[in-house]
Amino acid sequence: MTDVEVPPGTTDFLEAQGGFHFLAYPDSILVCTTDPHGMCDFVSPSWTAFTGRAAELEMGEGWQNLVHPEDRSTVQNSIRKACLDRQPFRWLFRLQRADGAYRWFVQQGMPRVAPSGDFFGYIGLCFDVTTYQNGGAQDEHSAQLLISLLRQTRLIGVVLDERGRIQFSNGGLCRLLQCTGVELMDCHLFADHLSQRDRPLLQKLYPEGVQDPHFPTEFETELVSRRGELFQVSWHAMVLREFSGRVKNIVLIGDDITELRREEAQLALGARIFEATNHAMLVTHLDGSIIAVNDAFTHLTGYSRNEALGNNPRLLQSGRHDSAFYRTLWSTLLGTGHWAGDIWDRRKDGSIYPKYLSISAIRGAQGEVSHFSGIFYDVSERKNVEERLDRLAHYDGLTGLPNRCLLLDRLELAIGQAERESCKLAVMYLDLDHFKQVNDALGHAVGDALLQQAAHRMKDCVRAVDTVARMGGDEFVVLVPQVHVVGDVIGVAKKMLEALLPPYELEGQSVVCGPSIGISIYPDDSPNLESMIRNADTAMYRVKQSGRANYCLFEPQG
Repeated sequence: MTDVEVPPGTTDFLEAQGGFHFLAYPDSILVCTTDPHGMCDFVSPSWTAFTGRAAELEMGEGWQNLVHPEDRSTVQNSIRKACLDRQPFRWLFRLQRADGAYRWFVQQGMPRVAPSGDFFGYIGLCFDVTTYQNGGAQDEHSAQLLISLLRQTRLIGVVLDERGRIQFSNGGLCRLLQCTGVELMDCHLFADHLSQRDRPLLQKLYPEGVQDPHFPTEFETELVSRRGELFQVSWHAMVLREFSGRVKNIVLIGDDITELRREEAQLALGARIFEATNHAMLVTHLDGSIIAVNDAFTHLTGYSRNEALGNNPRLLQSGRHDSAFYRTLWSTLLGTGHWAGDIWDRRKDGSIYPKYLSISAIRGAQGEVSHFSGIFYDVSERKNVEERLDRLAHYDGLTGLPNRCLLLDRLELAIGQAERESCKLAVMYLDLDHFKQVNDALGHAVGDALLQQAAHRMKDCVRAVDTVARMGGDEFVVLVPQVHVVGDVIGVAKKMLEALLPPYELEGQSVVCGPSIGISIYPDDSPNLESMIRNADTAMYRVKQSGRANYCLFEPQG
């Protein structure tokens, strides 16, 4: 930074704003200055890092070559007006990054004034606001609701980054580990707190220090608290990903099952434990007939002891699990002597509820299996939290459509299916033409209502196996799996055009926002998940450049 010549007037302004710390954030804040005629005469290192060009190419009007074509005339007119008015200004425009992507910036300009009082140009600070322009505000709101939900639940809640470092922990985890939230922030949960017995699990979860792409959705760990106490925790994981598909965070909801495991170990020691516990328990013969239940069982299931004895645990089945589920359960139980997991059951009154069930084989003196014991408890609260978290993490709060994270999950599955079945799939990137003008002229409430109606129209155009997702702002993606003929995809695009071209009636006004649709086909022109969306986006921009309100298949530039 010491070899950068800063123009007159820049130092005073920046120091007034807190020194040169603005120049320390190359990804989000760009700095430039102009002469009295609006010609650029200085850009910060953060600016050249963003554009990937030498500073001399940005001088004069050179930087305007990277302004989005749709914004360029507005920027040029605004520069002329600012130089005449000599007043502070604030603009919104898109600037092209070194990789070709456009980012939204708000540029705040302050007049440069010489000691004599003469005006000699502007100092401009450009703030990257792409996340807000592209729906990041909704993502941030969802994240705040997610954290609020984790704070409220009595369950253990923690958010980890891709290396397993804690980004947020609720009171449940703090109480378990006897640490404050501040102490846990940025610590490696499993590297720092796994017991010695479970250390091999660390390599499975984070091979080479980074989260495994096939991170288990359910697993158990033994954690060590600050005081050296051991706790058994049953975890349920939810992965959150960025637009590119890279893992951003993982949310873990945990149940402290320490007491349950202790009771399992002591079950054979006496009837007192069997009756005193708050967990429901039953014991069966090898043929499955129930020979013992405790009071907690009758309280939770609604069946009296007399009604349960001699019966098979099948009387509790909800009907939500297929025969393959039970075959896997019994195969695991007979092979290892133990099975544990979530299961949906039915009470005597017909109500269905989720429970955590742990089944163990009881062996006789010769090691032969003589009975089976089961211990379980209601996990409705956890399921409710998980469902609400899933809604916040995977669905758009305004339209109710899947968001980017869920789209990426479904796209990954669709690619695997296409490879197995030797078929194709399509991604359609859709943008509502002139939506920004409608939003600016009629207000955000009208814009939101338009987006909701557009989402409803799009959903009516697709099959049950297709996915309509909102990427943010007025941009949507439609995933069409199981494609055998490309003409079928074109048929869907035409159907979308027909559905979205008619006017929207909003607060007594008729508004037209036709779509521009870009189409990418896998594997013909898109070999992977990232390129599918990028190529469809490129095709969509070609539609905009050629007149809008149409569709276009992706074609590589020759």
